[in-house]
Amino acid sequence: MLEFVARRYDTGAVVRATVADGRWQCFEPSREQQHASLPWLAPGWVDLQVNGWSGIEFTDRELTVENVACVLTAMDCHGVVRTCPTVTTQSHEVLRHAMATLARACEEDSQVADRFAGIHLEGPFLSPEDGPRGAHPLEHVRPPDWDEFQRLQEAADGRIRLVTLSPEYEEAPTFISKAVSTGVLVAIGHTAADSRAIQAAV
Repeated sequence: MLEFVARRYDTGAVVRATVADGRWQCFEPSREQQHASLPWLAPGWVDLQVNGWSGIEFTDRELTVENVACVLTAMDCHGVVRTCPTVTTQSHEVLRHAMATLARACEEDSQVADRFAGIHLEGPFLSPEDGPRGAHPLEHVRPPDWDEFQRLQEAADGRIRLVTLSPEYEEAPTFISKAVSTGVLVAIGHTAADSRAIQAAV
């Protein structure tokens, strides 16, 4: 069991906190005087889009399990306790490598797995137009493809939980319906879709 005294992030009140078996057990008011040297106690951050960290990118064709662990451990120092590692637009081969590496990192390290909220696939099903496409490489942008997504999900061992796509493609409504039916969240992003296409997607 671990006990410590800290200041609540929301009120500044000094509390005594107890952690046992990796879980918060108790918060009680403390009689200790408020002091600027006391640490702050706050909930951890959940980041839904992390493309990488400190020169490591999840879409790197040379990504390793060690790279994944390094990124997630580094984020701890900034209060990020759960994240969606984000894999961005690339060739199918690079995307499969990223998914398989992220899945293997979870299988090999329970601390990595505990930090995963799920993989975020941002692309390649985005608008090809300059502007909405942003920094995603045009040569790898393509329409939503359910068969391709299933291959990526298989490589990820079912860990893709969020997909960002553009609903401007005629394939989008069917793709969205299938994704949602499997428990995957779908977000609209990097899009040049008009209101009709967006309404059909929603």
